[in-house]
Amino acid sequence: MKTPARLLMLPIALVMLAGCEQAPPAGEPEQQAERKPLYYRNPMDPTITSPVPRKDHMGMDYIPIYEGEQPVAGTAAAVELSSAMAANLGVRTALVRRGAAGGEIRTVGVTAFDERGRVELRVRSEGYVERLAVRAPGESVRRGQLLFELFSPKLAAAEREFTAALRMQDAALADAAAARLRALGVDPGAIERLRQGGEPGARVRYYAPTAGSIVELGIREGGMATPGMSAMTLAPLDPLWVVAEVPERVSARLRPGMAATVSIPALPGRSFEARLLELLPALDPATRTRQARIALGNPDGLLAAGMVAEIGIATGDGAPALFVPLESLIRSGGGDRIVVAPDERRFDVREVVAGSEQGNEIEILEGVEEGERVVVSGQFLIDSESQLRSGLARFEEPEAPPAEPDHSGHAP
Repeated sequence: MKTPARLLMLPIALVMLAGCEQAPPAGEPEQQAERKPLYYRNPMDPTITSPVPRKDHMGMDYIPIYEGEQPVAGTAAAVELSSAMAANLGVRTALVRRGAAGGEIRTVGVTAFDERGRVELRVRSEGYVERLAVRAPGESVRRGQLLFELFSPKLAAAEREFTAALRMQDAALADAAAARLRALGVDPGAIERLRQGGEPGARVRYYAPTAGSIVELGIREGGMATPGMSAMTLAPLDPLWVVAEVPERVSARLRPGMAATVSIPALPGRSFEARLLELLPALDPATRTRQARIALGNPDGLLAAGMVAEIGIATGDGAPALFVPLESLIRSGGGDRIVVAPDERRFDVREVVAGSEQGNEIEILEGVEEGERVVVSGQFLIDSESQLRSGLARFEEPEAPPAEPDHSGHAP
């Protein structure tokens, strides 16, 4: 039985029709393939993955991971916690607030003598201490007060030479003798008295050049003094210094001339206005602090060297800045980090650039935005978990999705 020709042509037409349906019309762009996940990861443990969608033991859907969303080596992975787990860890958050930078640097220090006003008295002629008006270190003296009297035979000979030159009316010889007396430490007033007819003596009197306290005493009554010997050292009581310890991280904000307020716990209820003199260039490697010298007036004499002081130094220009609680900052050798909470369950570890401290807060220069929430309690556990997950993610090799069979009908 012969098959009709039209029946033989039917399969050929169907194949040609299928080929025409699969091929896109000429001149139209080919539609892009639907974006498919590379794999799916457990919402609670990113180290657990699946090539197909599924649910975890709590009934939560696995999270699809697309190309470009895999963790990069060295970056922190997000951590997701349930409300119950966050409560058990004691997680607390605080808002990033905007405030005025600068403010005041609070620190502590100790009062000390002004080293720039120290005066040292040295003996210029050999002799014996006949009279000592100051008996012990620590005594206070006023300007012009007699300190000690020195008997010197050498001085007696020099004074006789001076009076003899005056009687001879030899001006050149008299001037030379007066210069010798000054070199031996004779007071200019005593030389003038000799010029006016006073009797020569054998004693040199030393007076206090300034008011202050005797901090060193090198002679005793009846003892012998030699040229160049340090007799005593005076230190002024007004003004005093306050030597403050300034933390390294805020020391760059200080400038000479800044106003400071000093409170002395030994004098409750009182504060003193002071001014920053200088910031020493040396850093203490043990405490990581720099010393600042502050000039403090003491007109009433109420202050003494060695008192503990609380200092506030006004700094900054009040420019707007972002602040977070100081306890929220995680410091490490690799940089500063903060844990940000975009919602109640997700926690992201973010690198930031920290500025200066201001009370219980710290300025954040880069890394956060105003109104974001940062973790202030439990952040170290979250940060450790994030770092662990990031480290494990570097060793993961996500499974590639299986290749789909080619149904185009064309030979490869």
